[in-house]
Amino acid sequence: MKKLSQYHIYKRQDGRFTTSVTFKGKRRYVYGKTKKETLENLSRLIDEIQLAKANDLKNYSAGNTTLSEWAEKCVEIYSREYVRSSTYYSYKSILKNHFGELGKKKLNEITNLMIQNHLLTLTKSNGEDELSTKTLTNIRNFISLIFNYAMQNRIIHYNPVKGIRQPKRPPHPTRALTVDEQKRLEVAVRASDRLVMFAVILDLYTGIRRGELLALKWQDINFEENYIFIGKQLSRQPNKDSSVYSSHLTITEPKTASSIRKIFLINELKNELLDYKQKVIEWKKAKNLKHSEEDFLFCSKMNTPIEPRRFYQYYQELLKLADIEDATFHSLRHTFATRCLEAGIDIVSVSKLLGHSDTKVTANTYSHLLPEHQKKEIEKITELYHAK
Repeated sequence: MKKLSQYHIYKRQDGRFTTSVTFKGKRRYVYGKTKKETLENLSRLIDEIQLAKANDLKNYSAGNTTLSEWAEKCVEIYSREYVRSSTYYSYKSILKNHFGELGKKKLNEITNLMIQNHLLTLTKSNGEDELSTKTLTNIRNFISLIFNYAMQNRIIHYNPVKGIRQPKRPPHPTRALTVDEQKRLEVAVRASDRLVMFAVILDLYTGIRRGELLALKWQDINFEENYIFIGKQLSRQPNKDSSVYSSHLTITEPKTASSIRKIFLINELKNELLDYKQKVIEWKKAKNLKHSEEDFLFCSKMNTPIEPRRFYQYYQELLKLADIEDATFHSLRHTFATRCLEAGIDIVSVSKLLGHSDTKVTANTYSHLLPEHQKKEIEKITELYHAK
């Protein structure tokens, strides 16, 4: 549950104060004549909810409860109201698609060896169903979380996930555009009637993640000091409270704290960005739409955030025009990083530009480019060598 201080208490028109707590998909309101009284009533309600949760788990035991049954219950009680929609549905997806025979075992039957073999089995999937190392890690962490909840409820006394060796897959090769492909794509963008596809040019020269790119507003661009501020991302999040799967677009925090950054613009890109802004303003005038610095850089016909799926459709159309195959939008980010390393920019600077949490991530992703980069770097000291 959230801490009492994390609940927003506001004053109603009738003078009372109120806030709400959501439990099992239903919102329950508490009221008070003062904020203090409202907090006291809120505290009592939370105690009631915690007691209801405890009573809800009384009939579960290690000998009569399967891993899947326990996981389903834990997801609804501990996660539904307290984690992001994307996290909640990732848990549901793991439970549905990756528990297999292990999920049918009773909690007291499951051993460390069973879990290890289960993860190894998941690594043997091929083709489109191949799981990444990150997905395998998420599965292991979810199973561990479920057993931790069982320990907290005194159903078991030991977490069998402890000591598991995490299976790893070799990283997928990154797909960066060749210089020729990049030139063809830039030509296709500049010839396009879709103003919004200037986003491709911007991404090729900044390496911004797609969600970060589509969340940009004009107020995030500092034309005087020539930089873009990255501090949020646009994503499609599932609606947890809907009985039928549905989702909505939302602005959220960026991927990691290191994702919050400034990316400086070269003058040529700044000038083209200013030209793009002028074209957007003219387009808005023709549509009787007002321009604001709070508007999104890349918007729909209604001046709202562009739907990522529609945007990706436009991008694929450009790829066909440029005669480029097998290049996702993320390939543009890889292209930017590749051009940076090819130009001799150091790995630390590239890592910060990309918003990576660690230079190891950058080094591992672009390890195939580093030997040539290191060769160029070492050649810089040749002038210090004086042969006799």
